[in-house]
Amino acid sequence: MTAPAPDPYGMADALPEGYTPIGVVASIKALDDKGDVVIINYRQPGLTAWEALGMLISAEDDLRASLQHVAED
Repeated sequence: MTAPAPDPYGMADALPEGYTPIGVVASIKALDDKGDVVIINYRQPGLTAWEALGMLISAEDDLRASLQHVAED
């Protein structure tokens, strides 16, 4: 059995056991140097724009479904 790949983004804790992250797309809410709230969008180098878009659409679909489920309760 081989050792798991390094996890430079600290994402392994968010995944089910046995999964290894291989691509990251993130939208991060942050404060800039003036104290203003900004949104920073990040795509891991090597991840194509099409892959990133697909990942974001999948996340949007999951979020929409969870919001609709809450509204139905």
